[in-house]
Formats: sequence, C-alpha cells, structure tokens
Amino acid sequence: MIGSHLARRLLDEGWRVRALVRATSDTALLESWGVDLAEGDVGDPAGSFTPHLEDADYIFHCAAMVSDWAPLDEMVRVNVEGTRHLGEAAIACGRLKRFVHLSSMVVFGMHPQRNLDEAAPLIHTGDHYNLTKIRSEELIRAFVRERGLPATIVRPPYVYGPRDRQFLPRVLSSLKSGEFRFVGSGRQPFSLIYVGNLVKALFLAAESPEAVGEVCLVTDGEPMTRARLLEIICEETGYPMPTRHVPKWLVRLACPVFEGIYSLRRSQEPPLINKFRMKFMATPLTYRIDKARHVLGYDPKVSTEEGLRRSLAWFRENRPDLMPAAV
Repeated sequence: MIGSHLARRLLDEGWRVRALVRATSDTALLESWGVDLAEGDVGDPAGSFTPHLEDADYIFHCAAMVSDWAPLDEMVRVNVEGTRHLGEAAIACGRLKRFVHLSSMVVFGMHPQRNLDEAAPLIHTGDHYNLTKIRSEELIRAFVRERGLPATIVRPPYVYGPRDRQFLPRVLSSLKSGEFRFVGSGRQPFSLIYVGNLVKALFLAAESPEAVGEVCLVTDGEPMTRARLLEIICEETGYPMPTRHVPKWLVRLACPVFEGIYSLRRSQEPPLINKFRMKFMATPLTYRIDKARHVLGYDPKVSTEEGLRRSLAWFRENRPDLMPAAV
C-alpha cells in the first residue's frame, strides 16, 4: 500500500519513478501510471540491485514483511538481509542524494508507550517483526556512521488508508464475522498515521538537508482511543458498534497458550490471540512528533478521523466483501 501511494505522489511532483517489484506482484496499477518496473527481490544479493540504481538519486526503502506469525528465517531474509543488500547497492552506486528507510514503532517493544520520542530505547521482545525491524535500523545507522550513506529513518505507527491490506481489513473482517471484542475498556489511546500523511513525511525526509543520519517519528498528530476508532468505522460502514469486552488479564494469560498450541501444530495461520495483537488491541501507544516537525517541517494535514473516512469510502467502493451484507 505505502509504495503505491508514494509512487503516485512522486509522479504528481514530476519525479521519474522506478519500482522494484517481485515476479508475483500485481503491477497493473503502477504500469497504468507509467512507473518504470524493475523485477527483483530484496532478499537477492546486492549485485542484482546495482543495474537498477546506477542512475538513482533517491531510494525509498518501503519493502518489508509485516507479519505477527511468519517464520524468523524468512523475515530476516526480507527485512534484515533485504536492507543490507539494498544499502550496499546504494553505497556502490556512488551518486545517491538520500536513502529513506521506512521503519516502524514496533521497535519500541510491547510495553505501554505514552508520548515516546526518538530518545526512547529500542526493546527486543522476541517477536520476529520487532526483532527484524530493530536489526534493519541498526544496519542503516551503521551504513551512515561507517560508510557515509546519506540515510534518514522514518518510524510510523500503524498505517491505514486506501488499498490497506493489514490494519483495516483485519478490523472489518472481525466486525463482519461478529468476532470483534474490545480488550479492556477500549479507552486506551493509540497513534495512527494516514498513508497520505506518511507519504508526505517520506517526501520531506528525502528533501530536508538536516535529515541525514536522523530518526523521525511520524503520526497523524493526535492519538485516538480504540472505542472512537470503532465508532467511526461503524458510522461509515453500517456495522453495529461492538459492545463485548474481554478482560486484559485473561487475554494476557491466553496469549502464550494460543501461541504454544499453534507453534506445536506448525500452523501457517496466526492464532486468534497473540502478544502482537494484544498490543494492538489494549496497550497505550502514543508518540511525539516534535522532531519531525522541526527537522522535516512535517505537519500532518489529515486528521485520523478524516483519514479513516477517506479510507472507508475506498473500501466501500473496492472491497464490498468486507462490508455488511445487503438486507
């Protein structure tokens, strides 16, 4: 999702855009826009990237495996080794003005997070996504420090928007099935970012002279409670507002049980409850964006409420399978 929105913004600004795509990727949208497509895989050795980067001025590294249940070796191949390969190739091309690396707030771990900023420590939790995103950031910082890569790291929280394949589809699917439950009160605040705001931040990270070597947190600006999020979604889709709640202590106890059972079964599907989803559903997760405002000149123009309404309009038009059944 993020890559396509970024490509559209860059094209609108007059940039020539080349996208690295896998052989299995659906490229119809990018092709229709006239994006130059280069087939490849970030997990390939660095040499395979070099021909595609020889005339590149900017690289936006948005490729990642986002999962709460994928095998560690595959996540390392994509998220860690993919970053290493792309960084090596970027350094080899010798003309790069900026390397923008898209990270994630997941690097802060699973504990409650209130108004964190860039000074907060990165915490390993044992979660594969958390681990590989921390390692990929460490690689970028080493490339900056030791080899002069002109890189900027941008850390968003949960990203949503048109063409979202993660955040909103999960919520809508659970509403349609009737399985949605609040964990705890639903009043815990969390930060989100609309894809349009994130793309603006990535664009600014590429152009700001002060951003080289920096890490910047970006959000929609104001956090929202889970309950308010669901109110907006239900208003826009016609789903009834969920009223069922599960105690946090019960979910916390259930997480290792479900994870253990699914691991023993070698299930390819994630358990209904795990630590990653517990964090999403019940943990305060709010962040400060003062540094992004100062260093990048970032000022989110779309509020979370407006971003959700725009996103859900797209889902009503393009994903009727996630909408309530017609009566």
